[in-house]
Amino acid sequence: MAAAVASAVSGSGPRPSRLTLPTGREVVLGWCEVGREDAASLWPAEREALARCRLDKRRHELIAGRVAAHRALALLAPGAHAEVLARPGGQDEGRPFFPSAPDVALSISHSEGLAVAAVARGGALGVDLEQRVEAGGAFLEEAFAPGEHEGYAAPCAGRVEPVTAAWAMKEAVLKVWGVGLRAPLQRVAVRPVLLSASGEALSLRLTLEAEGLPPELGVPPAVLTGLLLAGEHGRVLALAAPA
Repeated sequence: MAAAVASAVSGSGPRPSRLTLPTGREVVLGWCEVGREDAASLWPAEREALARCRLDKRRHELIAGRVAAHRALALLAPGAHAEVLARPGGQDEGRPFFPSAPDVALSISHSEGLAVAAVARGGALGVDLEQRVEAGGAFLEEAFAPGEHEGYAAPCAGRVEPVTAAWAMKEAVLKVWGVGLRAPLQRVAVRPVLLSASGEALSLRLTLEAEGLPPELGVPPAVLTGLLLAGEHGRVLALAAPA
């Protein structure tokens, strides 16, 4: 598993298609290189969303993310085909989903020319793919609650770059919650406890601590489970789901 994980998040070689969370829940991954596919790969409703994108970079990422989602769904349920839409409003506005497959959770991420989609049956799911975070003090103060990223130093030691891991896992958890970066980052902390480590893969128990939240964000999940997978050049893949 470790060798597959390393090549997967470096953007070269084979990429993992199935991972198992610490709870035993299977997650299926689909991948697509940004810029490799065009709008012909999309469903009509997806092309409508594409038409609303003004920036070429965002258009290429949307196509790659949708194609990755189609591939993941086909691996989860061979022969299945479904368009990907985004929730139009409410607490989880913007969350991608399959209208014709409501029992399948979906999350999508992009990083430096690579898109990944994670799908699983059951409850909410979050995935984030990050290049190594070269963070200065200003970013750390804005992105994390006090003591949050420091809590990844021990679990990640010698395996995963800890600041990149902390940021990737925080984004994955916020996707599970459904609020994404609308959350006040300095008032939300994701605290990890290492359950097991195998090569460059870490299984974690996660506790989400939050205070002073706007009521429209709803109630965050208190306890989650997660995986961190490390690759070359500090790239990290994070998966999170309710425990």
